[in-house]
Amino acid sequence: MVRKLLISSAAAIAFGGFAFGQIAVLGSSLGKDCYTAVLNSQEPTRADERACTTAILSGTMEGRNLTATYINRGIMRMRMGKFDDALADYDVAKQRRPNMGAIYLNEGAVYVSIGDQPRAIEALEKSIALDTQDIHAAYFNLGLAHELNGDPRSAYTNFSKALELKPNWERAEQELERFQVIKAES
Repeated sequence: MVRKLLISSAAAIAFGGFAFGQIAVLGSSLGKDCYTAVLNSQEPTRADERACTTAILSGTMEGRNLTATYINRGIMRMRMGKFDDALADYDVAKQRRPNMGAIYLNEGAVYVSIGDQPRAIEALEKSIALDTQDIHAAYFNLGLAHELNGDPRSAYTNFSKALELKPNWERAEQELERFQVIKAES
């Protein structure tokens, strides 16, 4: 049976922001302060951003914690509308740990924000291939990218997958409510 997906008349994306993949920083450190700031601030301040920069420049972190702090500062910068700075942080993180899925999840969110849906889709698909720990968020953002790219069928499929991976997720449920699945006439 052939099905056709239609977007409701509210075609504008009505979401409460993107889904992000913050990375926990282990131990007691400046990097942990940055992580906490990202978790607790949907509208970060310059002081929050400085906390992350101080952590990066402190020389007290290495390995995964330093990479995570670049990712977290990138998330903060994206929330502040500093998209180029966020992408620069993700580039550093990719140089350090190119197989960390959270980098591509957050990079994809930036590309959705700036309207570069092909790059968003590429980054988000890579995040999924790398099995990011927040894979539900990657599928959610991929749904946004596909919808903005004019592909409602893929958007619906990805929002559905996000909800399957995180049952009862209100944000995914809200996106899916905007879709109507109807049978195509033969």
